[in-house]
Amino acid sequence: MMNPKVVSLDYQRQKSEEISEETYNRKYVEQLYNRHRGCLYRYILGILPGAQHEASEILQETYVRLLRQDNLKKIEENARAYLFTIATNLVRDTIRSRVNRYHSYHVEFNEELFESEDNNPLSALNWDKSIDKLKAVLVELPPLTQKIFVLSRFEEMSYSEIASALDISTRTVERHMSKACKKLQAQLRGIV
Repeated sequence: MMNPKVVSLDYQRQKSEEISEETYNRKYVEQLYNRHRGCLYRYILGILPGAQHEASEILQETYVRLLRQDNLKKIEENARAYLFTIATNLVRDTIRSRVNRYHSYHVEFNEELFESEDNNPLSALNWDKSIDKLKAVLVELPPLTQKIFVLSRFEEMSYSEIASALDISTRTVERHMSKACKKLQAQLRGIV
């Protein structure tokens, strides 16, 4: 680490050479950059772990802000501390903007808008009653019609597969399914 007084001596020597203040400021900031960029970058990464890109941007912005100063003579005595203060403030701004950005993406969950029928105890009770009624109506069907309906709706067999399995015609399967659906529709009209 360089002694701040060395920077101060450089400042006085360059000032005595009568270069423009803008040129002097650029050279002074360049010296500060060369001396402190490594430790400043590590400091920023320590506060923002895993954010190498943001740390690089903050490091650059720190020196840009330093260049915008009219008179760098006032920071001459403790330039390193001044750089770290600028960087710390920029990190705080970055964290603040992250929080605001993520907060604006947050949508509050309103249970009334997304009320689920499935988790409602009353719906579960109604569902159970509907299933019981379906079973009762199925039991009332003739055995062949009942078997054809179960194979079609619960075993997901096609009409031709049912016809082959039961050794009946496809047309017979269709008639039994029609009879079963009409009976179920009439009995379950208010429930389903």
